[in-house]
Order: sequence, then C-alpha cells, then structure tokens
Amino acid sequence: MCPDRQILSAYFDGEIDSPWDRAIADHLAGCERCRRVLEELEETRQLLRDEPVESFAAPMERVRRNLIAGVPPVMPAVPAWRRRVELPIPVAVAAAMLIVALGIGFAVMMSRSGMGYIRITRAPAGNTEYQFAVPYDKVEALLKSVGGAAASSDDLMTLPKDVKLIPVGTPTMGREAEYPRKRP
Repeated sequence: MCPDRQILSAYFDGEIDSPWDRAIADHLAGCERCRRVLEELEETRQLLRDEPVESFAAPMERVRRNLIAGVPPVMPAVPAWRRRVELPIPVAVAAAMLIVALGIGFAVMMSRSGMGYIRITRAPAGNTEYQFAVPYDKVEALLKSVGGAAASSDDLMTLPKDVKLIPVGTPTMGREAEYPRKRP
C-alpha cells in the first residue's frame, strides 16, 4: 500500500524519523507512482528556488516603513451602495421578513392614527369601565356607541391625566336621555 502525498512530502522534507524513513525508501525502490510524486515535489521546490525574490522587496519595504511610522493602510474608497454584503440565506430571509413586517406595522399604524383606541372592562360587580383616547371630533361617535349599554348599569369614563378640561356652564348630573344631542 502506497503512503499518501502528505507522508511522501514529509519524507521529502526529511521530517520522517527512523525506522519509518527506511521503510518508505524501500517502498520507493519498487513503486514508480510514488517516485513520480517525489519528482513533482522536487520540480516544485526547484521552481520556488528559481523565483526572483527581489520583486517583493519594494512593496515589503514600503509596508515595513508604514508600520514603523504608524500610518494606517490605505484602503480604496468604495461607496456604501457598491459594497458587497454576504449573508447566509436564513439570515437574509429573516431580515427580509422583518423589513416586511415593520412596513406592514407602520402602514397599519399610519392608517389608524386618527382612530384612537377604546378598552372596555367589566368589573366583578357588574360595572363597566371604559378607557378611551379619541380625537375631539370622534367623541360624539364614541358616546353614541357607549350609549347602547343598559340604562341600569353604572358607567365610568376615565380621561388621561394630562387632559386639561375647560368647564363651560354649571356642572350638573343627569341622564343622557334628559339632554338632547345633535343628530348628524
């Protein structure tokens, strides 16, 4: 059985200890394929030796001088829109879904900005509590929708703390039916 290329490379570099180096030498005496691998390694080593080293001397000296001087390397300026960003497919899909969800949420929020909100809770004693925030021009519609409750129930409406009300006239208590409303 022939040794693999890494073992032959280690043998070629003299990194195999005895007695294994003798076993590989005995194998090479009878194996043409392994001798060709060693010949290729010798050709590669010879090509590397013949390569001129001087061609790298000037750039290496410039880098050495810049490192000593503390000059940061000059990177070519690439505009942000031309930079390549590589993401794994699941991350890219998740990012796209997040962007779409944020867009839909923003569109819904913008379409509901004039609607306000209302929350109705019923207490264990049977009372109903309404919490609402609506624009001033929608209060009449809100009161009409609340007016559908049974006349015998107690209704409590809570206004936000930061609302400043301007009293007009004399405050009185009464039932809704006693006060006429403007009908649209």
